Amino acid sequence: MRKLKKGDTIGLVAPANCVDKEKLQSAVENLEKLGYKIKLGKSVENEWYSFAGKDEERAKDINDFFKDTTVDGIMCVRGGYGGIRILSMLDYETIKNNKKPFIGYSDITSLHMAFLTKCQLKTFHGPMAVSNFSGDYNLKTLEDFFKVMDTEKDYFIDNFQEELYFYNNLKVTGELVGGNLAVLISNIGTEYDLDYNNKILFLEDIGESTYKIDRMLWHLKNAGIFDKVAGIILGDFANCEKSSENDLPLKEVFNIHFKDMKKPVCYNLKSGHCTPMLTLEFGKVIEIDGKKKTLLVKK
Repeated sequence: MRKLKKGDTIGLVAPANCVDKEKLQSAVENLEKLGYKIKLGKSVENEWYSFAGKDEERAKDINDFFKDTTVDGIMCVRGGYGGIRILSMLDYETIKNNKKPFIGYSDITSLHMAFLTKCQLKTFHGPMAVSNFSGDYNLKTLEDFFKVMDTEKDYFIDNFQEELYFYNNLKVTGELVGGNLAVLISNIGTEYDLDYNNKILFLEDIGESTYKIDRMLWHLKNAGIFDKVAGIILGDFANCEKSSENDLPLKEVFNIHFKDMKKPVCYNLKSGHCTPMLTLEFGKVIEIDGKKKTLLVKK
């Protein structure tokens, strides 16, 4: 599957919540200035309750853009909530036969999971049009997005020069899967769930109380997923604070689950609901090296 190049046409879709029209227009103008052609899905201007149109309309945009040979890649405009509602309406056979870059994060995790499981489509946990490219967008986020789209060789993730932390000195290589923790939990045990065996599991979240993060991690542990994965990368956990004075702080939650784990665990990766934001490719092979304190993306 070829990646996006300048001059390509990006189809903008809204699988979840509706968008602010002024921010959408700003994002379109910015993406066009960056050298892309833009094609809008019908759903991006629709509203049905909090969603960008009815479920069938949002799903149809995605199906249509995978069929459309003039569209080189698909970028979500924003997340929120709604992706899980359209999973049964997507044409996975068409998607499998018309693979192209699909980009988004947060609520879009449910689509990343389904596409990798049902279509063997590698997707991008990356910036979204309205969320990341409207107004005065962050240049470091853009530069890393370009880097991922342009690079066809091994490269180390630089983490925007912020320190990566490792719980041990172990080393492992595996395919990257995962996304938003709360959304991933909602797909466990369904036909859209991932194959976790020997994978590197990436997790991020926003606005969840620390006890909820703890509960979801226990869910993964009790479901046997931590036993299956080869390693774990923890991304940004924005605004995940204690809900009461006596609650566990987030760092202690992570210590309880990962400090004594006998496989590589890395945390503080700047990908998720953070600025700037790293772009990651799900299905891509990554090496975690706790001794060298590096994350190496394999070509």
